[in-house]
Amino acid sequence: MKIALLQCNSVTGDVAGNQARILEAARRAAQAGADLCVTPELALCGVAPGQYLRAADFAQGCRAALRNLAEALRDGPPLLVGAPVPSVYVAGMLSNAAVLVDKGKWQVVSRKVYQNMNQNGDQGGDVRYFDRGVSCGILTLHGWRLGVALCEDAVAGEGAFWQTRYASGHNPLMELIQRGVDAVVHMAAAPFWVGAQEAGEHMLSHVAARHHVHLFSVNLVGGNDSRIYNGQSLAFDPTGQLMARGKAFAEDVLVVDTNSHDADMVEELCQSVEEAEWRALTLGTRDFVRKCGARRVVVGLSGGMDSALVCCIAAEALGADNVTGVLMPSPYSSEESLTDALQLADNLGVTTVTLPIEPLMRAFEATLKPGLDLFPACDGDVTFENVQARIRGTLLTSLANRAQALVLNTGNKSEGAVGYSTLYGDAVGALGVIADLTKTRVYAVARWYNAYRGAEIIPRNVFDKAPSAELRPGQKDTDSLPPYEELDPVLEALLEPSAERQDKPLDDLCLEVRHKLFRAEFKRRQEPPALHVSRTPFGAGWRAPVAGRYRLP
Repeated sequence: MKIALLQCNSVTGDVAGNQARILEAARRAAQAGADLCVTPELALCGVAPGQYLRAADFAQGCRAALRNLAEALRDGPPLLVGAPVPSVYVAGMLSNAAVLVDKGKWQVVSRKVYQNMNQNGDQGGDVRYFDRGVSCGILTLHGWRLGVALCEDAVAGEGAFWQTRYASGHNPLMELIQRGVDAVVHMAAAPFWVGAQEAGEHMLSHVAARHHVHLFSVNLVGGNDSRIYNGQSLAFDPTGQLMARGKAFAEDVLVVDTNSHDADMVEELCQSVEEAEWRALTLGTRDFVRKCGARRVVVGLSGGMDSALVCCIAAEALGADNVTGVLMPSPYSSEESLTDALQLADNLGVTTVTLPIEPLMRAFEATLKPGLDLFPACDGDVTFENVQARIRGTLLTSLANRAQALVLNTGNKSEGAVGYSTLYGDAVGALGVIADLTKTRVYAVARWYNAYRGAEIIPRNVFDKAPSAELRPGQKDTDSLPPYEELDPVLEALLEPSAERQDKPLDDLCLEVRHKLFRAEFKRRQEPPALHVSRTPFGAGWRAPVAGRYRLP
């Protein structure tokens, strides 16, 4: 049998557009002789539709699209498509379903089984709209019995479909195996994070070999708000050997012949963590901007590494013609920062505009004086440092208004973790492009990018100079923070604590970083959505009280 894995980039809510994308992919698969086409989970409506599912006509629109696909593919191969359908278990709810479109009709084959409903933070969004599901379905086609499973990513820990069971002892996967299947069809929407692909392949290979079945796993691709889906759909034979792997971070129609092991069907994995992060952030930026209906972006260029990398990602994702770099020097900005920013923009072919902020700084100081005189000055006052950042934020958003563009935020995870940012200033933007990369990861990806391009697109001086916000004479980030090479390992340990560290006392640096981490939660709640590339991103993988006070006896 030939099974086609349709690695789709669906737009959430765009049922009409997704219908057309799926139809085009299915027709390509038909030309390749496919006996069955399979889409990822919720490919028809897009992943994480949230409140769209509450709209009275949304489910009706999905059913209309299923009828359209059935008619269009009347003479084509059968299609398994992920879509929301009315629940048969709970009145007024929907099922996250696998629907078979065949011979002009459609019918539900399988419904998603939520193993740990309301316990897994990653499931917490859409499960409120879907029923829990009872068991997976089986499809018989060309003499094959195919168990159809819609489930979480293969490495979701104890909540993973592949390794957990209900308290009653019911295990949906084992039920499929015991009912007798020749293959498992896994319709997934597994978000990217560094290491997930390799871990998922290991798990799926183990499942195929352990139960001696073929396993076909089709994954979504594309950016959806903060989440990025990397595709790389998979096929394994009953020994667990990898038969095929789809493209990374790109749409694909992967037609797998169960009678053939063709090395050309196995696309390569990314060659490094930096390549994977770069490709994920580029795809996430492109899809966020375009799916929001925009075409252009505005990036504040400071001459530092963060804004340099964001500008490179934006130029790659959207084309240099759609990126405007904005230089906003103050009296404290160094000449080399301006030179570095202009050199970067010239290397990328990005248009720039320079807007000096000193006149605005003076105007703010004069206007604020009567109010500030009401309050005594204190040591470490950062009022006018923050004013500079907020002036810049106003300029960027104003340009974006006129250009009908989005502002790309340039803050990194290290800064976001400890609150080293100014709300409504350098924290403005529609999207935090590198907000899930620590500062050390930013430098690593930047080094990879220059090597990848075979040129110093990001000027050497940007790598060599000490990081600085340049908000006062001689300022360095280390005036307020530990060196990033010390901060980042501590931060990563706090965000993903391991069992062996649980009982160990925290040293002074860890205590300081944890204190800043908890205190900065109110800022993170107001910052732009971040593209997620780590296992524990802020917002989804991490949540702390805003008005709490962490204090122990």
